[in-house]
Amino acid sequence: MRLIISTLLLLWVATIIAAPLMGTTALPIYAAFSWVCHQRPQRTWYVGVFPLAVCVRCFGIYVGALTAAVMGPRFSRRFWIGSMVLLASEWLLEAGGWSALPSLVRFAAGLPAGFFSIPALWGNTEGLPSVIPG
Repeated sequence: MRLIISTLLLLWVATIIAAPLMGTTALPIYAAFSWVCHQRPQRTWYVGVFPLAVCVRCFGIYVGALTAAVMGPRFSRRFWIGSMVLLASEWLLEAGGWSALPSLVRFAAGLPAGFFSIPALWGNTEGLPSVIPG
């Protein structure tokens, strides 16, 4: 299961990065990612003249999720809640009118949210997940 999740997340992140490299032929990719992200240009990193397919915060979540899928950490309720509080705090600052938060702050708020959510999804509370069933 871990191998499948890692592979899918790697493809997901690679698609996010590949979209700006593909130019206007990537419009279907941007349309698909618009279902999960607002894609505001001022909150998105660029590769050349085109933006990534998701905003910086979402990119941090997906990179964090990919890192966790590869590393296989155990689930920690305390760390997961802490990462959600950090993510919500950053979002609330932005929603409260403090919209000039640096991109790295948004990215850094997303990383732990993605990282600590993956073990929660696969129920890794006893130990590292195995690629081989049994």
